[in-house]
Amino acid sequence: MPMWVLYVMVSILFFGCNSSSSTGTISPPANPSDYAGEDQRAYQHGVDFLQRTDGRYWLIWASSGTPPQGEDASGEWTHDVYAATIDAATLSTPKPFTLITEERAQEPSSAAIASNGNIMITMEDAFEEDDVYAQTYGVYNESLEPLNAYRNIVAYGGHSGHVAAVGERFIVFYSEGWVEGGGVDELGSGDDVLLKTYDTRGTLLHVTDVAAGEATRDWWPLVAGSPKYALLVWQQFVDHEQYARLLCRLYDPETNTWVTDAIVLSETVQYYTYDVQYLEVLERFLVCGTDAQGKGFARLITPQGTIVAHHDTLPPFVREAQPAIRARGTNDVRVVYPSAPDALMVLRVGHTDIRLAQTISQQNKWFYSGTDGIFTDDHSVYFISLTPEGLQGSSVTIK
Repeated sequence: MPMWVLYVMVSILFFGCNSSSSTGTISPPANPSDYAGEDQRAYQHGVDFLQRTDGRYWLIWASSGTPPQGEDASGEWTHDVYAATIDAATLSTPKPFTLITEERAQEPSSAAIASNGNIMITMEDAFEEDDVYAQTYGVYNESLEPLNAYRNIVAYGGHSGHVAAVGERFIVFYSEGWVEGGGVDELGSGDDVLLKTYDTRGTLLHVTDVAAGEATRDWWPLVAGSPKYALLVWQQFVDHEQYARLLCRLYDPETNTWVTDAIVLSETVQYYTYDVQYLEVLERFLVCGTDAQGKGFARLITPQGTIVAHHDTLPPFVREAQPAIRARGTNDVRVVYPSAPDALMVLRVGHTDIRLAQTISQQNKWFYSGTDGIFTDDHSVYFISLTPEGLQGSSVTIK
């Protein structure tokens, strides 16, 4: 298909999905340049699609309102956690409801669904008072009815946490402490990263240090789960530089043991610009990111911790963006990621190889406060991105 025809198709689908609705949930395309100098995360931060047994999806995200309001008059963030049902067959306009609410912010939200259908949602939480925070969580059934409802404490002083399901266990991977100076806009960095393992009712099973101590500064922890293992990925501060070192480590929550020591995946990752996923049909973990030179990279990792494929010349990935994933055979998985500033990249991943299959230009520019996607059929993907003006949806056809 000629690229100009593909471009027109993408544009039509995108604007068809972004028409305003009576609920105000899906917003017209927004422009990141309109919010230059602002922290986009003050409006919305953290989003996940979770597939239910009925084939539909929960969309769970943190927002300062519908539509988002941003910080309040005193400069405080005020996010609550919202949920909405998405039907992949119709992509009907989601009707959100507030699942978790408090006076101060609960963000970024991170949600995972276990093999028995139970859902854990975790968030950095300022529920007590200004400048006091904790990592908190709640556990719900597949209908989002409470089983061990918010508010449960992962750790006082915990922040930036993310959750993944490993069979019938949840892993919450979170940061603790803060070191002033360096990092984005010289705002500093986290200090340590730790994990806690829970059963699917939210009962604590294990507490484990991942990277802790005064020797390094470690933060922005991400985690993906296979049926047996969790792959933990985080960034480590590099003195006097505007990039971080990207590391990972494999953990077995059943035995509470490490499968590997820390593995360096990149010496020069852009702050916060990386992601980790588990590709079930391949039994592989995929870690992707953008380096300090603006090049995308990918690493394919076995459940034993061996890197079996890598790619170092991909387009740049978008900060805090997750992919749409679809298997087309036992050795062929399509992984579609947002690419900065206004494109999609289609990766074709096998057991031992990663290939760039396609890049697609779009008219919308991506925001950095959270994006996630799903396949609606073998050749159609749908992404929801968090913007200061609300949820922004886009549908795209791929080869």
